[in-house]
Amino acid sequence: MFHRGFLAASMVGLLSLCVGCAAEVDGGEDEEALADGSLALLGSNNLTLNGTYLNGTQLNGVRFNGVRFNGVRFNGVSLNATALVGTRESDGRLVSGSDFIGADLEAVLDDLSTVTVRITNVAERGGLRYYTVKYNVVGGIWANICGEGVEAIPLRGTWDAATGAYSDDGSQFTFGCQGAALAKCAEWGYNAWSPRVECNGSSCESRDLSYLHQACVRLVRADYCGDGVPHTRSGTAIDVWDALAIQTETAGSGMSLEAEWTVDGAACVKHTRWKGLAGNPDRDYIMTHCPERWAGNDPSCGGDSSTFNRASGFTTPLGQRRLLRNASFITNVSPL
Repeated sequence: MFHRGFLAASMVGLLSLCVGCAAEVDGGEDEEALADGSLALLGSNNLTLNGTYLNGTQLNGVRFNGVRFNGVRFNGVSLNATALVGTRESDGRLVSGSDFIGADLEAVLDDLSTVTVRITNVAERGGLRYYTVKYNVVGGIWANICGEGVEAIPLRGTWDAATGAYSDDGSQFTFGCQGAALAKCAEWGYNAWSPRVECNGSSCESRDLSYLHQACVRLVRADYCGDGVPHTRSGTAIDVWDALAIQTETAGSGMSLEAEWTVDGAACVKHTRWKGLAGNPDRDYIMTHCPERWAGNDPSCGGDSSTFNRASGFTTPLGQRRLLRNASFITNVSPL
């Protein structure tokens, strides 16, 4: 599917969280209006926006066992898809959905300190639950962790803010802000809680979509080396499709294949999304840090023998398989 990708920076800003300090938002009204206008203009073509941020905040996880409502603990809190569920300690009553409005949760920051966040609204759209989540800035003033008016999708596990690596020990989940990579990949259909059956002839296997979500996060950010370093810009047009046909290639996009993607970043790169005014710093980065991933004109990248294809990839473990491909224009020149 053809996307014009975007993460939190260009439309809603990047909200930095710290205990006892005011929120600092990067991005002004003019920038937000421009992004909103772009979304309206491109909406008829089913486009979205793309950018560099992993998520919209510096939250590094929310603890399942730190949920209270008016001082009453919620026990056994877990995620059912994107819906928080649990039981109320005082009477054992099942709580879910809107029962969590007003609930306080213990969130972990990048420096491993904690801060209390509060759910102020819950909505359901397209099979996903969206949460408005705020934290106490100072003196009873509450600020949205994702930026004013932006909702978050709860996703099981955590992502390392520096490397982009995913982990899940069952104790934490992440609020993925709309527009940032984590939430965007869930909205594109790469949902860990909803397996997809893939068949090769008469042989069929259940596929864990958490692997596709992880690969998607790398793709959205153009994290070619899988080291957490992004190589894209807000507003860059990309076409995304996957081995299970959840997203499909757009015919006639005018783009050329950029890369094939695994959970560890690009398996092979045909070209980068951006060039410099002189040279190609993104290609230079690849050649310095992960040169084996640069394919250039090698036809094997994107070819029929790739494990992306069912015939050659069906028996390949999902952690090793090439799960997504994307295309982009190759004539862009970075203004930076």
